[in-house]
Amino acid sequence: MDIKAGELFKFGYINGHTRSLNNKVGLYLGEAFIHRDDGVVVKNHRVLMVGEAKPTIIDRGLLRWMRPYNPNEEK
Repeated sequence: MDIKAGELFKFGYINGHTRSLNNKVGLYLGEAFIHRDDGVVVKNHRVLMVGEAKPTIIDRGLLRWMRPYNPNEEK
């Protein structure tokens, strides 16, 4: 992934189960890893979607659908 914390991104169309994220713009806030007592690391990430008041935790599997966002390309 080439998006760094503090940068805007846009999700592509993922599938019908992710209607709230498909083609939406957000701010990447960075890693939100969970280090469990059994040694397993859950590699989640935190994003703030445009129009939302609270950040969302996403699974690392969604990272491949994130693209850098340039508002000038939307016109």
